[in-house]
Amino acid sequence: MKKAISLGAACAAVALFMPLGAQALSLGPLNQSVLLHIPARDVPDFRAFIGKALNEGQAGVAQEWNSSARSSKQPVKVQLTPGATVATQSAGQCRLLSAKVSQRQQTESWNVWFCLQADGAWKISGLE
Repeated sequence: MKKAISLGAACAAVALFMPLGAQALSLGPLNQSVLLHIPARDVPDFRAFIGKALNEGQAGVAQEWNSSARSSKQPVKVQLTPGATVATQSAGQCRLLSAKVSQRQQTESWNVWFCLQADGAWKISGLE
């Protein structure tokens, strides 16, 4: 079952797992997302995966990550594909991050623009 995900859900789910500091995000209210099924013990590894995709990922090249399975739950599978970094007059350097997230038959996809702040933090600027 493919799930349409709102900007709020995508942003909140990503924000939940983003590291503090250089890759921190400031976002709105939490909603439903497959990402919320990632076991707590896997969150630090997932945070590093997102930060690496934004900071070092080659444009157009997908990177995959899987959570560990827990009890009867299947792992959450995440594929992130960063876009090219573009310079804008109003927001500075920005990057599109495309995600395909799944667990069993539940899948969701989203594309979110992140803009790099002066302090090195990525901030979500919009959904495509």
